[in-house]
Amino acid sequence: MTQALFVEIKGVQFRNKGAYLMLLASLEGLKGQPSPVELVLSPGPNLPYVERAKLGAWQKLSFRRGGLDLTPIIGKLPGAIQRLFQRYGMVSEQQLDVVLEASGFAYGEQWPLRFLQNTAKEVVRFAKANKPFIFMPQAFGPFNSEASKAAMRDIIHHARLIFVRDPVSLEHLKSCVAELPASVVLTPDFTIGLTARPNAELPDIQGRFAALIPNNKVVSKFNHAGAEQQRSSYIAAFAAAANHLHQLGISTLLVNHEGKEDAQICAEIAALAPCQIVQIEDPLAVKALIGRAELAISSRFHGAVNALSQGVPCIATSWSHKYHAMMSDFGMADYCVAELSEQSLLTALQQLLDNQASLRSEVRTKAAALKQQNNAMWQRLYQALN
Repeated sequence: MTQALFVEIKGVQFRNKGAYLMLLASLEGLKGQPSPVELVLSPGPNLPYVERAKLGAWQKLSFRRGGLDLTPIIGKLPGAIQRLFQRYGMVSEQQLDVVLEASGFAYGEQWPLRFLQNTAKEVVRFAKANKPFIFMPQAFGPFNSEASKAAMRDIIHHARLIFVRDPVSLEHLKSCVAELPASVVLTPDFTIGLTARPNAELPDIQGRFAALIPNNKVVSKFNHAGAEQQRSSYIAAFAAAANHLHQLGISTLLVNHEGKEDAQICAEIAALAPCQIVQIEDPLAVKALIGRAELAISSRFHGAVNALSQGVPCIATSWSHKYHAMMSDFGMADYCVAELSEQSLLTALQQLLDNQASLRSEVRTKAAALKQQNNAMWQRLYQALN
């Protein structure tokens, strides 16, 4: 009998629907390689035990606080102690066979340097142990400081594979090294092929409706200076779109794609326009709901992917280079609104409504091609595991 692989999937969680979709896409893709897989997850506030247990996940023994990282030391504990921990559902870094890093967007100047440096050290440890550390399709960069470039160089030279989600991220990686190795591969988001799965959480919507998917990060000072001052204009823009759709006889669902963090901004938009707020826990049911919409307006990356991958025309409001690249993949670059205002959003919305039928056909064609690229990515990954 083939021995099971202990595979840790990093950077995922249950609260953010995009991160949850990347977990599900990783598990679905791993079914295509010959060895059985034992899922390993690190505990965290958005990865509670009960939900990890439903997936049969082992718990990774790790301890990292600030600059203190005891994870590699735990992995060097005597075998008898590690086997004892394993009886209680816990495994150390040493017992892992593969790491899939599926953060989506977590490496660049927007994020703490220490996080990048800790990951670089981990990648080097895995390379020395001849174990695959693979970055699933995600955005990267920019890398401006020499410290961040040095950490990224270690990752580039020691990761088994790095799947890069867009050309801008690829250029950011190129800025760190003289020449990128063949292990760095440009490939689109890998949740595109996930099959939507309706459930009892879906509301009973009669008639035409649009899915509006806001994102608190757009108005968070964590992401860019002055964002909180843009809060009122952001909310006004979404409300204006909802009011315009209502006048056209299209009802509006405000889809909470995140959870607690997006609930407040949904409520503020709903106070200014006739909208129904929807929060669904199962990410595949969220995808099913979005797939039934006539159109979508999304500030969530995977909210837009959920729409476009099912042939639903979508406007994306952008706070990062990853949005324009993803929209370009689907032939929808003209519908990526970087400078959001009531006027810019209403103009894009009217343009989409005027061209809805042709856009739907174009998006379906592009989605089918992107799913083929996903299949090629998984074949490349299977080769790296064997």
